[in-house]
Amino acid sequence: MSEHEHENPKRETRWHHLLHPSVQMQDSGNGFPVFIRNYLHPTYVTLTIATPFVSPVTGTPRRGKTAWHNFLQMRRIEYWNISWWVAMAFTIGSIVWVINGFAVFLPHCNSHFQKADNSSGWTAWLGATVFEAGSICGMWEAWNRDDVANFGWGVHQALRSGKLAKKMAYRTQRSRRMCRWYSFDTKYFHEVGFLAAFFQLCAASIFWISGFTAIPTIQSAIMSRTGLLDGVFWTPQVVGGSGFIISATLMMLEVQRKWYWPAPSSLGWQVGFWNLIGGIGFTLSGAFGYAAASHSGADYQSSLATFWGGWAFLIGSVVQWYESVNPV
Repeated sequence: MSEHEHENPKRETRWHHLLHPSVQMQDSGNGFPVFIRNYLHPTYVTLTIATPFVSPVTGTPRRGKTAWHNFLQMRRIEYWNISWWVAMAFTIGSIVWVINGFAVFLPHCNSHFQKADNSSGWTAWLGATVFEAGSICGMWEAWNRDDVANFGWGVHQALRSGKLAKKMAYRTQRSRRMCRWYSFDTKYFHEVGFLAAFFQLCAASIFWISGFTAIPTIQSAIMSRTGLLDGVFWTPQVVGGSGFIISATLMMLEVQRKWYWPAPSSLGWQVGFWNLIGGIGFTLSGAFGYAAASHSGADYQSSLATFWGGWAFLIGSVVQWYESVNPV
């Protein structure tokens, strides 16, 4: 046992993720207050790697030499990368919400644009549905957090042609567990990343109700019934948006060395920050919506909050996309 392990044995024992054979963990910890620190798993680690990360398909390095090369990495379709699927789902969903924001806000800015219930309703449903799909992928990512670092390595072995591929695939199946589609193991509730994904899924599921009731035929049927409209359309936005705020806050805390000290230089922190702004926007959209029918100012603010909230989610999703194809 190394000298560092003697100095910090508790932190090491809370780590349960598998790592690629070329990756070694040197240090771990979390920046939460003492009363909760021992309950949670490490939120940051110091890793060393003997070989550079490469694409499991092409064999080329996944880290660019310059910032421009790193941006060009976003052209890759990394279907073997769970994190890439999460990022792409939220990017596509955010684009849909930006379109929805234009549909609901432009009529307030220019009389040439008329309110289009069909476009705003269907884009709200589609955006909420894609967010739900992204949140489900986020849970798979959290359940298979160790495989996120190891997944490409396994796919590389499985994709190799010839008899060697069959042997390696068989060996991989024998030696490595299958991907977890779900788990009731309570150890995950000690992980900040899993808690963020869990709250995001709960938020997206509740928020989806408002997307479903935004479908034009349903919206027209409940529009005149204020109590029902508030209960199944505006309230899910407020509750779901609040869940997005909690999830985003946990994302930010996960990468901070101290819970009170922001880490704006971290890509993960930027993802959480912009998702936090987006969650606030969607929450305010629902909150102002309660009075939208009787006050034009509230209707304006509700539409505006949807507009800038969608843009904030899009910025966070693009950063998440960049992060998923540029391992650190």
